[in-house]
Amino acid sequence: MPKFLVWGLGISGRSAVKLLRSKGYEVYEGDDKEGTNFREFLPLVDRVVLSPGIPPSHPLWREALKQGLDVIGELELAWEFFKGRAIAITGTDGKSTTTRLTYLMLSKFFKDVEEGGNIGVPFSEIVLKNPECLAVLEVSSFQGKTLKTFRPIGGAFLNFSTDHLDWHPSVEDYLQSKYNIFLRQKEEDFLAVNAYQEEVKNVPTKARKISIGEGDAYIKEGKGYIFGREVFNLEGLKIVGMHNAYNLLTAGVIAHMLGVPEEVIKEVAYTFKGLPYRLEYMGEFNGVKIYNDSKSTTPNALKSALESMPDGRVILIAGGKDKGLDFESLYPLVRKKVKACLLIGEAKEKIAKSWNGATDIYLFNSLEEAVEMALSISQKGEAILFSPACASFDMFKDYKERGERFKALLEEFRAVYKN
Repeated sequence: MPKFLVWGLGISGRSAVKLLRSKGYEVYEGDDKEGTNFREFLPLVDRVVLSPGIPPSHPLWREALKQGLDVIGELELAWEFFKGRAIAITGTDGKSTTTRLTYLMLSKFFKDVEEGGNIGVPFSEIVLKNPECLAVLEVSSFQGKTLKTFRPIGGAFLNFSTDHLDWHPSVEDYLQSKYNIFLRQKEEDFLAVNAYQEEVKNVPTKARKISIGEGDAYIKEGKGYIFGREVFNLEGLKIVGMHNAYNLLTAGVIAHMLGVPEEVIKEVAYTFKGLPYRLEYMGEFNGVKIYNDSKSTTPNALKSALESMPDGRVILIAGGKDKGLDFESLYPLVRKKVKACLLIGEAKEKIAKSWNGATDIYLFNSLEEAVEMALSISQKGEAILFSPACASFDMFKDYKERGERFKALLEEFRAVYKN
């Protein structure tokens, strides 16, 4: 019976330990934060389960491979004990929203449906609770890189843009890690793919590819169609932005392929209000619409948000931890959409340089200062958009804490302005 080392004791690592021990395996565990030396465990184990946050450059990863140990992630580990069917959803942006939409559609029609993976509940927890279910999984590139036997019966590859170069050694490695999620699919499986991106369309899989954007599923004249059937009207949706409409269309395709009735797809389409921190509408303040898009951690996510906004009337708050990404490509869109840009965080000087001349730019040392400025300069009919396009780790624990701080600041300043 193999012995395991689980390294990285966040939510997924702890779930992996719990799953292995429930199956009777001998498990060692550790975390860099605890100062434990992983080298003392390597002679004792056969397999290493790494947290998604541990990059390929980590010495444990390199040393384990050098010693011939099997290195996997928590998702692959859970798959080895899973007896159900899995849907895998990946992409640079939009994974969580599409995963939730897919789960809602499937759970209204099937009995045993669970949601998790990279969002919310780790796959190991799902396997412990309901090992024969239909699992709707958000899968990140970090998780994709360590997969070896995982085979989803269906899924979606939403989009691809440069990201996570602080984890992946190259853009090619990032893309191949996405490809690896679907590499073991079979002819009877299916995969929804973005029709407008060559990197996505060219994903190597034996599964049937369903084109999103043209051909199989598309949006035309304000309506969404799946295999020629109208499934929603844009005017009736509660979610904001064309990118979210395509996320909805993709979820509809997955549900349709699994036999979910059209009326169920429509019901979810017209009732779903979106996930927190993803272009979340926060209401109006003196005639100014406010949106919390704290989950925006890439320039591509900011691009989608800006495209949903009115021309020349956006007060944009952006910035955070620089992941080595390109902001210059957004220059024309910023010039078209943004009245003023308020920048914070580690990347603020880089972004300011990239957008110099596109709009009025202001630099701040805190989110509080930026929010106060945004509220003071915005006018009726404009929009305040908090869409950082960067990671949060320079100033906050994660994008959720960042988003909650933005909400709290809005409430504080609203109270001040009322008085």
